[in-house]
Amino acid sequence: MPDTASLTQPVEGKRIKRSDLLNLLNLVNFREGTIFVSFKNRDRGNFIFFQARPLPCSDDILVCSWVDAVVPLEKLRSFDCDSLILSDGHNHISVKADMLSLDSSGASFRIPLSGYESSLRSMNRNACQDIQAGILQAGLRYEGLLEDFNPVSFKVRMEEQAPNTFRWVNPESHVTVTLSRHGTLLFSGECLITRIDKLGSSRLLVLTPDFNNIRRYRPRVHRSDRHVLVPAATIRFDHPLTDKRVFLKSENISGTGICVEEFLESSLLVPGLIIPEVVVEIANSLVLNCRSQVLYRNVVRADNGRPSVRCGLVFLDMQPADQVRLTALIHQSVDEKLRVCSSIEMDELWRFFFESGFIYPSKYVSLQARKEEFKRTYSKLYLESPSIARHFFLLDKGQIFGHMSMLRAYSSSWIIHHHAASRTGNSLAGVIVLDEMGRFTNDVHLHPSAHMDYLMSYYRRDNHFPAKVFGNVARDVANPKGSSLDTFGYLWPPALSGAETDPFQLFPARQDDLAELARWYESVSGGLMLDALDLGTINGIDSELSAEYARQGFKRERQVFSLKVNGKVLAVLLLTISDIGLNLSNLTNCIHALVLEPGLLRPAMLFSAIHALMDNYGSDEPPVLVFPEAYLDTYSIPCDKKYTLWILDTSFADAYFDSVRATFRRTCRDQDS
Repeated sequence: MPDTASLTQPVEGKRIKRSDLLNLLNLVNFREGTIFVSFKNRDRGNFIFFQARPLPCSDDILVCSWVDAVVPLEKLRSFDCDSLILSDGHNHISVKADMLSLDSSGASFRIPLSGYESSLRSMNRNACQDIQAGILQAGLRYEGLLEDFNPVSFKVRMEEQAPNTFRWVNPESHVTVTLSRHGTLLFSGECLITRIDKLGSSRLLVLTPDFNNIRRYRPRVHRSDRHVLVPAATIRFDHPLTDKRVFLKSENISGTGICVEEFLESSLLVPGLIIPEVVVEIANSLVLNCRSQVLYRNVVRADNGRPSVRCGLVFLDMQPADQVRLTALIHQSVDEKLRVCSSIEMDELWRFFFESGFIYPSKYVSLQARKEEFKRTYSKLYLESPSIARHFFLLDKGQIFGHMSMLRAYSSSWIIHHHAASRTGNSLAGVIVLDEMGRFTNDVHLHPSAHMDYLMSYYRRDNHFPAKVFGNVARDVANPKGSSLDTFGYLWPPALSGAETDPFQLFPARQDDLAELARWYESVSGGLMLDALDLGTINGIDSELSAEYARQGFKRERQVFSLKVNGKVLAVLLLTISDIGLNLSNLTNCIHALVLEPGLLRPAMLFSAIHALMDNYGSDEPPVLVFPEAYLDTYSIPCDKKYTLWILDTSFADAYFDSVRATFRRTCRDQDS
């Protein structure tokens, strides 16, 4: 309801003809709304207003029924009917209608040839229901209800919770305002008190947010690029404070947010407001659902002079399938050769793996006996796009020139693997898919549903490309808690010689065992391995990932054991069990042996313990990765390969991009010289 004081202002503005007035009155009836009937005192000139419900009208006669049960007819003898007022909270239309009849049930009027529209305020006020408002100031909290709002002010009604407690409110100091519905937080921010009205035992507070933008995340140098799509994206959502459906066209969109515009007078987006569900559509097709928050609101002026506001929304979270769908849409709009998790012709994929040298002769010999199982696994990975896998292609005219894939190997860690580039065609294909993977990660890693706190990759020292790229990242970050390198010896467990070993105990690891592991690892490396491999705590997060694998039709299990002698932890053994071929070097189907006491743990004891755990792998024989690698050298144990495990904390994304760009700038300079 508008303030009745504003309805007495002089009539001004554009003329509204009778036919349009009838349409507006019928719209009020259709919405079951009300109009105001204004009466003016003949002697004093003051006004009183009564709400009325208009009945359907098709000619110049309008019949209304009173909203109030009792209309003081006797009092109205000293008043004349001044006008009918139709108001939407922003504009009102004043109609100088002749009253034809008046009684306790309603009144009738003759509609004139025209009325006049005038503006009440620069922005609409929007009524709210069931929005709980909390006001916190200097340690004291007050509860109330949000009555209405616009993007620059809230009107909150508070009931006094104890006698005289309103005296404690300091109108000259900031307050923290929270808005919620049924326990779900929708807004929190600092506000100024611009007005306090006394209404008996309650108070009506008008509060003005003391900001036009918020900072959701810490500043980033390498932000997601914004793109203007054709056709433009449209967002729709139910406004969390009004429940009304809102449709807005995007001005630009990125993998992390979207920019939209509203007309100033009807704007609804408040910086800091959380919108639980936003649907992004393109060409009337559903693209994605997400949880969003309004970041900023800037007033702009369109070419026609009508003021509008440009608002930015950040995507707080979206489901993995929607992350892929949005990224693929945006990135392919920039380069049509890029593909994110798209289906691929499997024979072309196998051709690429062999011709690029990714599957080299010795690797093929090791897998050819189970090639049908490999084919089934890869068909599920590349044709069904499961939530636990991501793949990136550079594809031109149906032919693959570059490829990289990722697998969610641990609860919050993704392993980068299967990086390959064609030996003919695009010479930068390997760099392009690496950059595409990086941009995807930069877009989605802040979403809780992405589970992407860490990126990791195993590489051999003689593999020049990853050694240069990932090795440089770790050196350039220069902080093992941002990016770390740990090297493992990789071997197949040797057969037991039959010689007796000292007695040892093998138990499922306990929390105090992992605490001892953490103290040891901090002294020998200080990197990210334990966090990335979920060796920091014993809890249920890993079983959730294994269940996700099962839902997608894959096998995945993880077990952790402690090898002890006389109660002392000599080694921790991490068993990761998965489908053969998820990683072609079996780095997702292996045993990590972390040796805490190299001087006390004899090789015969270690490999006896490993063989005791082999039954967990069925007929498969997994490789063993031993850390630290020096353990094998100490006992002159030959290993097949040495793998370096590179890990990045994705909160160091800026440092990652700085390093990768510097690496390729250095490479280009070396080639030029």
